[in-house]
Amino acid sequence: MKNQHRLLFIILLGCTNVKDHDRQAVHDLVQDIIAADNRADIERVISCYHSDAILFPPGKQKIVGSDAIRKNYEAIFSSSVLTLSIEEDELTIAGDYAICTGHTIGKVSSKTDSSTRNVNDKFMMVLHKRDQVWKIKSLIWN
Repeated sequence: MKNQHRLLFIILLGCTNVKDHDRQAVHDLVQDIIAADNRADIERVISCYHSDAILFPPGKQKIVGSDAIRKNYEAIFSSSVLTLSIEEDELTIAGDYAICTGHTIGKVSSKTDSSTRNVNDKFMMVLHKRDQVWKIKSLIWN
């Protein structure tokens, strides 16, 4: 059954007419959220996610929904300064869903002790278009 689902997804990908504006909109969203992270712009960050989005941070419990995602980012922004960039490796769009994979690189600087941690993470982002607007449905990284 699993292989049948995989085959159906591949067939749908081949039959889907991906519009350039969808590809650009997804790319822009991926770049926009990292820019908002770097500015510690909590409102812009939250606006990039669907209200029922799920984050899968490494070594932690999953974070579900806007309220929990907001609390997570508030904690990050209160204790850290982010200087990050994203390199997209692959973007696949099938209908109203997209999968973007890539790397996040840069550094996280602590506000309390000025220490820094280098970042070189892999990520996979699932995006969903609702009412003609692309937003993040789930995000996993390590």
